[in-house]
Amino acid sequence: MMPATRRQFLRGLGAVTALGALGGLQGCSGSSSDEDLELFQFKSEAITFFDTICRQFSQQHPAAAITQNFVADNITGLRVRLVKNNMPPAITINGDYNFGDLARTGVFADFSGTDVYKKVNPSVGQILGTLGRGGNGQINGLPLANNGSGVIYNRDVFEKHSVEPPKTWDEFIAVCDKLKAAGVDPFCWGFKDNWTGAPMFNSISGGFLTGGVAAWYEKRRKREVTFADGLRPVMTKMKTLASYGNRNKFEIGYNDANQAFSKGTAAMYLHGTYSIPAIRSYNPKIQLGTFATPADDEKNTKVVSGVDVALTMPVEPDRRDDVMAFFDYLMSEPVMTRYCKAQVAYPTLTGTTVTDPALTGLAPYFAAQRVATYSDHNFPPAINLNAYMQQFLIKGDVDAFARTLDTQWDKVINRLNRTQ
Repeated sequence: MMPATRRQFLRGLGAVTALGALGGLQGCSGSSSDEDLELFQFKSEAITFFDTICRQFSQQHPAAAITQNFVADNITGLRVRLVKNNMPPAITINGDYNFGDLARTGVFADFSGTDVYKKVNPSVGQILGTLGRGGNGQINGLPLANNGSGVIYNRDVFEKHSVEPPKTWDEFIAVCDKLKAAGVDPFCWGFKDNWTGAPMFNSISGGFLTGGVAAWYEKRRKREVTFADGLRPVMTKMKTLASYGNRNKFEIGYNDANQAFSKGTAAMYLHGTYSIPAIRSYNPKIQLGTFATPADDEKNTKVVSGVDVALTMPVEPDRRDDVMAFFDYLMSEPVMTRYCKAQVAYPTLTGTTVTDPALTGLAPYFAAQRVATYSDHNFPPAINLNAYMQQFLIKGDVDAFARTLDTQWDKVINRLNRTQ
């Protein structure tokens, strides 16, 4: 990724400083004293969990008491705080392009040499580094929890039709054909929401880009490869899978698709494990399983995973020891396991396991360090990938999609290069 200096980054943020005065960035925060540490927290589903954890930690460490400040639009909030030179001491953040964009400016601390980072599964620990670093070899966050992206399937439907999770791409298509012949929709799609094609793009890319997802995009930045030449097979496979499924795929969105799948209308759902709580909310009794989206050769199949929640702090924090004590507490196996069970996520420490039957299908890939990063996390936000992908899924024109990505990628990356 292209480095950016802190001064250049701050100069580009001047326009957002006015937002800080609007009061709309803050979500909610618990009662606290002026001396409490602040946990700048973005995940709405985990507000209650973090309130409990902050209270329990504060009771055990009164000199390092900490209070949650929930901020829904945390990236904008962080940028406003950065401009004001008022960075929160403890931060949760999603491991995506925005994290990497901030990390490259050098605003986050380096955790690569910490004892707690050394306990993290190596294949998981390196994910944040592939998104962006403040310097060579740095890891600017601690991964608290991971998601897994692949295929969620209805165990009852598979059992009824004598279908087993496939290991290769050919077996995958054979499963789709068998289910279709039996009158069962192989997939439930909700393409009305334009981002819902991205999980398929990510999952197929993970097994196809055998040299590494991040490595391929680094080559694309250097113009050593193109989407037209390099990812055409991924796009072709997307078109194939999208042809198996509900006829109203462009009329329903993500929430409607969650509900439809929960009713047994289809055998499979190609999304991340983040969808499982929503599916279960509609049908708590549904029996779910997962498998990694198969590659052509089984040995290349990987679970596509991202850091759902990372912990980080400023590069020069006040009360660093107190913040690290809190992070050590969060990253301890008992607390991490509690969080992951509540959020249906994967713990990140080496040797940790999951017991939820909906997660066990992907767990062996983490244990074997067969993990790929999200392809779409490498796209600058200025490239409207989701809109282009939705148009591709509607029209089915692989060549046009590839050309569009190449054109838009070069345009945005050239502009970014000129501003460095």
